[in-house]
Amino acid sequence: MSVLTPDTPLYRRLLKYWLLTFAVVIAGLFVTVPDSVRGLALIEPALHLALYTVLGFMPMILFRSRKTTFLLAISMAPFGYLIETLHALVSAESFNAVNALFNNLGVLAGIAAGFVLRLKSYYRREGRS
Repeated sequence: MSVLTPDTPLYRRLLKYWLLTFAVVIAGLFVTVPDSVRGLALIEPALHLALYTVLGFMPMILFRSRKTTFLLAISMAPFGYLIETLHALVSAESFNAVNALFNNLGVLAGIAAGFVLRLKSYYRREGRS
């Protein structure tokens, strides 16, 4: 993408946000959800959707190589399953298939949004040539 190069402050800031999102997801391994929050059924899946949308979207806009971009973005789906499995082991809760589903939906949404931005940027550059 023409605007985001590793030298720009925006690139570095977005990379930091992506890494911070990783840290939040990994920290979530050790957090058990109280029953009072479980009663609010949509809060936890919405959080999973938002975090994994960021994890799927950022590689699509940060990296130039299509192969690297797609591999990093699509690898967030098995990463989500791994995190859910580890969370079940660490917190002694059962595996939550709904959270795993929303992880994957978030990854797909992030990839789709990033793909649209990449296409938009590509056609903008082609129009100038």
